[in-house]
Amino acid sequence: MKLRLGALSAPTQKLPGDLTGHAITIDLSHIGVGQDAAAAALISELLARGAARLVISGTDDAKARALVESAKHNAPPSGIAA
Repeated sequence: MKLRLGALSAPTQKLPGDLTGHAITIDLSHIGVGQDAAAAALISELLARGAARLVISGTDDAKARALVESAKHNAPPSGIAA
């Protein structure tokens, strides 16, 4: 499954409730300034829904790691384990 998050993206995208076992590619090449929180929230939601693997493209490795760490920090209690 591929998702693109960008300045013109809808704030909420329809996602399956159960993503267990799915590999998700997130394209952040069109993300605007100030949208890091939205990207982290999306990553958190994908992981909480059981995504087995996330591939984050369109940004450098350091920013991708920072977004994932932010997503883990803000995950709901039933979400991802550290």
